[in-house]
Amino acid sequence: MSEKLVALYEKAQKNFLEQNYQEALAAFASICTAVPTHIESRFQVGRVLQAMQKPNRAFEVFDDLAQYCVKSGHPLPGLAAAKKAATLQARIDNTLDAVGSIYSFESDRLDHNLAPSPLPTLDPETELDQLLPINDRLNASAEKCARSYPESRIPQRVPPIPLLSLLATDAFFPILDLLESRSYQPGEAIIQEGDPATSIFLLALGEVEVLEHSAGQEKTMARLASGSVFGEMAMITDTARVASAVAKTECEVLELSFQELEDAADELDDLTWAVAKFTRQRFLNHLMLSSLVFKPFSPDDRRDILDRFGSVGVPTDEVVIREGSESPGLYLILGGEAEVSKTQDGAKITLAKLAEGSLFGEISLIHDSPATATVKATRGGEFLFLPREEFQELAQQHPEILKELEQLTEERLEEQRRASQIVSGPSDDGIVLI
Repeated sequence: MSEKLVALYEKAQKNFLEQNYQEALAAFASICTAVPTHIESRFQVGRVLQAMQKPNRAFEVFDDLAQYCVKSGHPLPGLAAAKKAATLQARIDNTLDAVGSIYSFESDRLDHNLAPSPLPTLDPETELDQLLPINDRLNASAEKCARSYPESRIPQRVPPIPLLSLLATDAFFPILDLLESRSYQPGEAIIQEGDPATSIFLLALGEVEVLEHSAGQEKTMARLASGSVFGEMAMITDTARVASAVAKTECEVLELSFQELEDAADELDDLTWAVAKFTRQRFLNHLMLSSLVFKPFSPDDRRDILDRFGSVGVPTDEVVIREGSESPGLYLILGGEAEVSKTQDGAKITLAKLAEGSLFGEISLIHDSPATATVKATRGGEFLFLPREEFQELAQQHPEILKELEQLTEERLEEQRRASQIVSGPSDDGIVLI
């Protein structure tokens, strides 16, 4: 009796979890034959053979899969398979050599603007008529199916591996040793909101759901597919996890410890530069996606706008904008913190605390007036800066940005008015604002 491939794959996963290994192996191997490009099925064949205490067969499956993925433009599944192979036998040098030559910073095939290719999926309408027979030859037959690949060539241009492709070959291999491959079942938490941040994660296989709890409700913030990176914001903000990451499907994740990364950076100069560049790129991407100022724009327009900003180092306690003076331009905090305050009746009023991702300086620009508050860096770092003249040119080319900034300006002016009323005491009608 025929069965749809998607249902067969799900049944095989269930059989694997219930330790019905032969049934799972027959199904996964049959899918490999029916859909030769389906990477997940081949990975599962290796996992089942490993669980069945067939380490040599499992190694051959994982090792072949690693080389196929690396050479076909799917480096993260390839690295996950290589890490599995390394737990079974030590000899994976050929795979690591291929990863380094194709995906390190020095590779002439690497294209940093190229997005990861989506993994081949199973057609929900395709059916399979016959499975491999469960007999004494099943293990050998399954290994053969999982190691039979369609002809493939290394693409002329390949996508980068997040963070790793910023490394030269000499630094590339030591970091591969630090990666830990971990498996998660559907519903299992990879990151728990509120926990201390200790690692960055690269999603090799599967789908992850990012969840945030607010006012007693759970909200889906994003869904991540293979090739995604998550958990990296903690490298910038040094704070606890602000959201949970939960396996939506069975997932294979590569984990890189912050502490091990920091220890390795002491010996690898390139790594310090690569981590700094990586975190900056990721945070800029985060700004483009999360900032309301950039919301009306297409991804290309967002990148064009951000490219106009220059980078300035701001030391702790430096006054960036002084109340009563003309704001020199628009600022975005890429790294660091700032305090917004104003003086009233000789007293200092603290209006706001600004962290990474915050924008300021817009009130003076929008109203073409002196700054209404002082902004002082309470923790030095890197600020992005758009000079007043550049802002005026940008506003002419993209008038939509004025609408967003005007709304932000009104909100901040209202906050300042409220703060002033609180300091002044009772209002005319006798009501104290608190």
